[in-house]
Amino acid sequence: MPASDAFHDPQSTPRDSAGEPRISYVVARLEQALRRAINDRVSQHGLTVLQYTTLSVLGHRRELSNAQLARRAYMSPQAMSEVIDALEKKGLITRSSHPNHRRVYQATLTERGEEVLADCERLVDELEAEILADLTAGDQRKLRDGLISAVRKLHAGLPER
Repeated sequence: MPASDAFHDPQSTPRDSAGEPRISYVVARLEQALRRAINDRVSQHGLTVLQYTTLSVLGHRRELSNAQLARRAYMSPQAMSEVIDALEKKGLITRSSHPNHRRVYQATLTERGEEVLADCERLVDELEAEILADLTAGDQRKLRDGLISAVRKLHAGLPER
C-alpha cells in the first residue's frame, strides 16, 4: 500500500447521494498528492512547491511586487517575503526598486532562475503526462475545462480569455 494511502480508510471517504466519492474530496486528495509529487521533483533543485510556484508566476509575469506575487501564488505577503528572500539568496531572482514607488521592490528572474524554472517546468510536464496517461486528449480537455469552470464558479482565479 502506498504511504499516502496508509492513513486513509476507504470507508471514511465522503460520498454523494449516489454513493460516489464527493468531487470536492477527490479534488482535495488530488491537490495534496500533486503538492507532494511536485515537491519531490522540484526539490532536486533545492526548491519547495511555494518557491517553484513563485518562479513560475514570475516566468509568466515579469517584474512583480511582493504583494502581487503573494496574490497570484495564493499566499500571505509574509509567507511570500520568506519565499522571495530564499529565492534571492539562491540567485534565482533579483529585486529592484519600483520606478514610481520607493518602498516597492519588483522581483525578476535571473538567468539562472530561468534555467531552473525551465527544468522544473519539464519535470512538472512529465508528472502531468504520467497522471493523465490513461485519458484521451479529448478527455484531458474535458477534465481541464471542468476544473477551470469550477475554479471560476468559486471566483478563485483563471479569468476568461
